[in-house]
Amino acid sequence: YQFSEFQCPFCARVEPTIDQIVATYGDKVRIIFKNMPLAFHKDAPLAAEAAFAAGAQGKFWEMHAKLFANQKALKIEDLKKYATEIGLDAAAMEAALNANTYKAAVDADAKAAQGAGISGTPSFVINGKLLVGAQPIDQFKKEIDAALAEAK
Repeated sequence: YQFSEFQCPFCARVEPTIDQIVATYGDKVRIIFKNMPLAFHKDAPLAAEAAFAAGAQGKFWEMHAKLFANQKALKIEDLKKYATEIGLDAAAMEAALNANTYKAAVDADAKAAQGAGISGTPSFVINGKLLVGAQPIDQFKKEIDAALAEAK
């Protein structure tokens, strides 16, 4: 599990490492992104809802990339623009954001983080073991290799 949020600079910093993990391990790993908007990042909750809304239209990862690439521009006008840029039904996404359709899902992700004792982003749970921060690829490989060896 990856507990992250779209306004956190450290979360953005670890994204290329996550891409390396996927490239290295392929279908041996599964990345499950969980939203954990921090209270001092005021635009993060709505950005998380936008990611869910994009996911409902089959484009979560495209929106995920767009949000991380534009961390300083996460207001509703920006989110609508990104929706159009990635080919979403922007009106449907705007309606979902205005109605807070995905707020409960974002809140559930954050509650799961709290339940796991996670208080900061980015944080990762690799086969039950917590790894905190934008760690280097070698630290992830160590934990993933240990988890794969244990799974055999």
